[in-house]
Amino acid sequence: MPLIQVALATPLRRLFDYWPVAGEPLPAVGVRVKVPFGNRQMIGLVMGQVAASDLPNNRIKAALAYLDTKPLFTQHHLDFLRWVASYYHQPMGEVLQAALPALLRQGQNLHPPQEPRWELTELGKTTPLSELQRAPRQANLLKLLQTSAQPKTQKALQAEGYSLAMLQALQTKNLIALQKLATKTQGIGLPQLPLDEHLPKSVLAEVPLTLTAEQQQVMQILTKKLGTFSPALLQGVTGSGKTEIYLQLIQQLLEAGQQVLVLIPEIGLTPQTLKRFEQRFNRRVVSMHSAMTDKERLDAWRSAMQGRAAVVLGTRSAIFTPLPKLGLIIVDEEHDTSFKQQDGLRYQARDLAVLRAKQENIPILLGSATPALETLVKAKDGAYLWLHLRQRPAQGVKVPEPKLLDIRNRKLFGGFSEPLLLAMDKHLKADNQVLVLLNRRGFAPVLMCTGCGWIAGCLHCDSRMTWHKEPPKLHCHHCDQQQPLPTSCPQCVDGELKPLGVGTERAEEVLLERYPDIPVIRLDRDSVRNRNDLAAKLEQIARQRPAILLGTQMLAKGHHFPDVTLATLLNADHGLYSSDPRAMERTAQLIIQVAGRAGREEKPGEVIIQTHHSDDPRLEKLCIEGYEALALDLLDERQKTNWPPYAYLAMFRAEAPKTEQVDALMRLLAGQANALNQEHLTLLGPVPAPMERRQGRYHMQFLLHAKKRAPLHRLVAQLLSWLEKSPEARRVRWSLDIDPEDLF
Repeated sequence: MPLIQVALATPLRRLFDYWPVAGEPLPAVGVRVKVPFGNRQMIGLVMGQVAASDLPNNRIKAALAYLDTKPLFTQHHLDFLRWVASYYHQPMGEVLQAALPALLRQGQNLHPPQEPRWELTELGKTTPLSELQRAPRQANLLKLLQTSAQPKTQKALQAEGYSLAMLQALQTKNLIALQKLATKTQGIGLPQLPLDEHLPKSVLAEVPLTLTAEQQQVMQILTKKLGTFSPALLQGVTGSGKTEIYLQLIQQLLEAGQQVLVLIPEIGLTPQTLKRFEQRFNRRVVSMHSAMTDKERLDAWRSAMQGRAAVVLGTRSAIFTPLPKLGLIIVDEEHDTSFKQQDGLRYQARDLAVLRAKQENIPILLGSATPALETLVKAKDGAYLWLHLRQRPAQGVKVPEPKLLDIRNRKLFGGFSEPLLLAMDKHLKADNQVLVLLNRRGFAPVLMCTGCGWIAGCLHCDSRMTWHKEPPKLHCHHCDQQQPLPTSCPQCVDGELKPLGVGTERAEEVLLERYPDIPVIRLDRDSVRNRNDLAAKLEQIARQRPAILLGTQMLAKGHHFPDVTLATLLNADHGLYSSDPRAMERTAQLIIQVAGRAGREEKPGEVIIQTHHSDDPRLEKLCIEGYEALALDLLDERQKTNWPPYAYLAMFRAEAPKTEQVDALMRLLAGQANALNQEHLTLLGPVPAPMERRQGRYHMQFLLHAKKRAPLHRLVAQLLSWLEKSPEARRVRWSLDIDPEDLF
């Protein structure tokens, strides 16, 4: 009897052998299976069959039950997931954890039992209401069902005031019946409905916008590439109409009966993007993101997997969604750092999107006003089509040029200089909105004693506690540790405690004091805790004018605020002289994205960037020549220093409660790497992480640097094999990050 090989969510990079379920036919690859594992039971996925195992027969356990009658993934999609596991050197079970909705991982049926619905019988469809004159409530109930497009659940009918007794009375008269549910072999608990729903002939629910000549040229090029693998970068200035290009391209795919996957960086962008897509198309559009309930996510995943959802709109994990009729992938704001997963399976969704498009032989469109350098170099070298939108669609509406405001030797009022406040006065008096971006939460990032110099630090991290005023507390944003505000200095007792620096709460206080009659709408992680909060804030922004929009970078990402005529960044200096190689790239992207929020419609916009380094040549180049000119200079720097995208990295990280434990493992790992390094890779470290102590644990890192991918992956595989056998590795929590983007 052949054995089945099962992928399980464990740290072990292998498949597990089991005897098939007794008395059941052998399962297909891609079916979920319940198996014993140690002293517990786990849900895994059947990945194949083998004739024999490395284990003796008496140590092999039997699978307990198959949970699906058909595979959840096609062989083609499983090949994609296998590639992900291989490239990122992760167990297949961990990849499946990312690819499956939580309820399926927990063993729930793909088609959970549904509440039966009441439907009309053939007699009920033709019976006139006059025959129920003596029972007017029953007549009203029959009328409701006769005029309803779909059968109704008992709960829905009871909510409209119809009792179970009324339903049973009509059932006795053979006018209505409970809808027959499908049998187990057809899908558990599914009503017997045809798979293909009745769809309107036209995929459009509204008339598309008229494209400009520039947009038409881009559309013609992209249309010719449909049906084959063709990666394209659409670099368009903010507000240039990239979304309209997406919509009209998607229209062509939907008319051909295909599906489209659209990846967006932020959960916050999902509601407004979903609304725009639903308004445009007469087809099902589903969203997938972490703020959804498990049931909502399963419903969306199932709809996509069955081909019912025409458009799937999601954040990074949506890249794993099975789509049988996939014809196009779009990655909007492709430069955004949130496409990189920072724990567990540390994948880059943009890169996986390109790979998936290649495997499916379909086009992929990467859109951004500020492309990542990794994408830009491929466009520059001709590997990607490089398309531009340099103008905004509205005639005469230009993208405002950022102005650098030197704040050296200027008095600041909660981070605001007097020239900036005067500019705000002008725009607010004109009944417009002003956007203020400050990438720091809380009231102040530092609380210090003026007497002895004591600074409030976190007990668990090498970081300072942020002072929050509402509610009053000290909060570490790295480990979430919170504590009450001290009433006196814990070190000298007598000194005055003073906040240093500016956070969004402090900026809000300053603005409310200066503009008491103008609403200040704050968007940060403290004021926006769920999707309802965000929807309420966006609705408030849409209806209030004048208004001040204050927030962290979530305010700068992709939002369309037509009444914003002034956008400002309170401090552009954080990324200018950082040791992080990506800091300048990210600072430039943030400045351009902030600038793009202003003057998006017929009102001219203004952008003011406060800085202590207005003479920095890179800032000047960005503001005068634009992002592309600066990005090409940064690429030249990267090439000269042999840094990505002209080289490849892998990062080993380790953490433990005691510094001796993590230091011992990392030194052994470095010694092993040096011994195995036959292809002369550059090995950097091990060194303590920039924040060595975090969440009460000590962190170290070890970086591998190579000019080519293959030697890097060969050495990584050898080191992983050693780690999995090392006794020291069992006492330390360690991880591997292929193509790390955050070295700090």
